[in-house]
Amino acid sequence: MTTQPPLILSDLSPEDTAYFERLAHALRCGVSGCSCAGGLKLHCPAHPNPEVATLTVGYDPAIGFSFHCTRCPFEKIFDALARRGLLPESLLHTSAGAQEAGLDPFALFIPQPQDWLWPDRIPFGKLTLIAGYPSSGKTAIALDVAARVSRGAPAPDQPHAVFPAAPVVLAPLNGNPKADVLPTLRLFGANLDRIYLADLLSPVHPVDFYPDDPPAEPGPDDPDDEEGWDDDDEAPPRRRRIGMRLPAVQHPFEIASGVAPKHAGPWPGLNHVMKRLANTVEAGSAALLIVDQVEDLASMHRAQVATVLGMLKALAARTGAAVIALTHNPASNYPRAVTAMQRRLAQASVVFTTALVEPGERRFLIPLRPTMSDDAPAIPFVLPPPSDFTIAWRKPVLPAHLHALADPNRDHGARVRAAQTFLLRALADGSRSAVAVEREATLLGISKSALHRARAACGIRTTRVSAHGGSSGAGAWYWSMPVGHTVQQDETLATAGNL
Repeated sequence: MTTQPPLILSDLSPEDTAYFERLAHALRCGVSGCSCAGGLKLHCPAHPNPEVATLTVGYDPAIGFSFHCTRCPFEKIFDALARRGLLPESLLHTSAGAQEAGLDPFALFIPQPQDWLWPDRIPFGKLTLIAGYPSSGKTAIALDVAARVSRGAPAPDQPHAVFPAAPVVLAPLNGNPKADVLPTLRLFGANLDRIYLADLLSPVHPVDFYPDDPPAEPGPDDPDDEEGWDDDDEAPPRRRRIGMRLPAVQHPFEIASGVAPKHAGPWPGLNHVMKRLANTVEAGSAALLIVDQVEDLASMHRAQVATVLGMLKALAARTGAAVIALTHNPASNYPRAVTAMQRRLAQASVVFTTALVEPGERRFLIPLRPTMSDDAPAIPFVLPPPSDFTIAWRKPVLPAHLHALADPNRDHGARVRAAQTFLLRALADGSRSAVAVEREATLLGISKSALHRARAACGIRTTRVSAHGGSSGAGAWYWSMPVGHTVQQDETLATAGNL
């Protein structure tokens, strides 16, 4: 039995001294008269109820701390220390060692910004939920986005931002895709070569298998067994694990020719469906997956809607594609539609709802998560008549303007207050060109008259900067905050807007 070097506290470095103090604080009982008080003996963490201090701590400058217990092997001691976060620094992984052990340390990651399919609206690698009342336009919105992605068209609210020209996978579960979806995609000008239909009903589909290795017919003893092959025999071809055991006759081309699989259910299970969707996205190099709609998929498999959304969220994170799921909203009018969707906010990374705003029954696509702000305003849209070609998108609208439209008393001062809030944020970092501020306000749906009334109410300073330092000739106007006023991060309109 080897003896461990004694621990001399005066020989420890400041880091090792701090570690021993933390160790002693956790493994000393604090009972007066116990042998752990003031000494180098501690209570062993591997004992469920240690009565006496049996853990001896040693220190060797070459290897660091060592532990010895009269009752427990060192493996149990290290295990117990690891569960309590008390392992010494010398026993922890380095970044390279952690990677060899199959771990992913963040020290080896390269920072990158959020990647957007639709800038500030629909991200890649996350689940986006679009809710709406029946016939409110959520399917038309999804197909319009799909058509724009397929041909690389500009975003509806950002003409300078262009969608990536990439394939799209559609998974409709309600109706006939050839009669309901195809005419709409043609009207929207989609590139149909880049839009694929996901088959969620066939028990077996070619996308379930490796493209170069269709499954061979199994042996007679165990149809589904892939083990037990001799070294001289040819190994069976691999197949994707899709969550269900396939029947004996299962070649996809045989099924296509009319030979039905034995004991096949009416449709595959939910795990099978999710893996088939992932395979379809991967095989087609798709940037967007649209599921229409979640309630149909959940009811078909007797699952909860939250379960289906969680699996779609995992699918988006695994494939890196943007996933749009359409769901039902029991309310059609704003703000009741926003209230009805509160229970869905935690089930997706981005949540939108379509809503009608009275008077005029105007339709809006309203962002709910992330929380609606000036950076993500609501977008008005008009559904196309049968003879039109696409959805008509209007200028985005700030939340204060949306509240004013929904107010039956029509607070006419809300537009000016919304413009005041915009000006305070736009000029918070210093003076800016008046032309740039007016252009940004126009993109947010703020009229020029409301902007100038808000400028007067806030006391915004206007300064003309002429070319070559002269007092006349070519130049530009600049707007800035009043002298001595700074906008705080949590400043409200009541304290900052009414200057």
